[in-house]
Amino acid sequence: MKEGDLVLCKVEDVTNTVTTVLLPDGRRGTIISSEIAPGRIKFMRHYVVPNKQIVCKVLSVLGNGVQLSLRRVTSKEKKEVFMKYKQEHAINLAFKQILGEGSKESEKILEVFGSFDKFVDEARVKREIISEYISKDKLEQFLKIIDKKKKGVEVRYGLEVKCLQDDGVSRIKKLLKFDDDKISVNYVSAGKFKLRLKVEDFKQGKKEIVEILDNLSKKSKDLDCEFSYLEEK
Repeated sequence: MKEGDLVLCKVEDVTNTVTTVLLPDGRRGTIISSEIAPGRIKFMRHYVVPNKQIVCKVLSVLGNGVQLSLRRVTSKEKKEVFMKYKQEHAINLAFKQILGEGSKESEKILEVFGSFDKFVDEARVKREIISEYISKDKLEQFLKIIDKKKKGVEVRYGLEVKCLQDDGVSRIKKLLKFDDDKISVNYVSAGKFKLRLKVEDFKQGKKEIVEILDNLSKKSKDLDCEFSYLEEK
């Protein structure tokens, strides 16, 4: 867990100054009142209620102390974290039904991969590892999980491009041309475009989009164009 990570927490205790939450790894984190919501908060329990699950952003990690923010999480980020949680929950449930809770197979998978979700991701790429962990009589049921298409997510940014040269249109086309099927660019209005990146994991998508935007910035300078971007919330 590091600064900037998004985590799904369970609210434990709420006061007017500090809210305590339980983190996925068993540690406890704190959210000071100014990080609950912008402005003055009249009723804290309008935002945080004991036993409710909330998505927070990690501000700092010092030993076992984790400082968090609720207000800095966008609605899009919240949606992606909950969607990932639901997918992982569905996979965990399927494994319990197929392998049985606390089975030797389950224990071996969790020992090596840490979670069933990570094992499924690895098995989709290296199908040969499946037989090492799943017995033949349960293989058919497991393959249904592997072959089930994982729901993707989309990272979107608004782009603004200006190329004032006579061949400005061709320069813009050259700038926004991608050979990757995961990336698409749509025209919105004069000088404005929408960039979409389709990925399976939102966190990984954020890393990829940073690299894409950085390359676009460098490329725009080579083409002598003005370039700016803004993430869509």
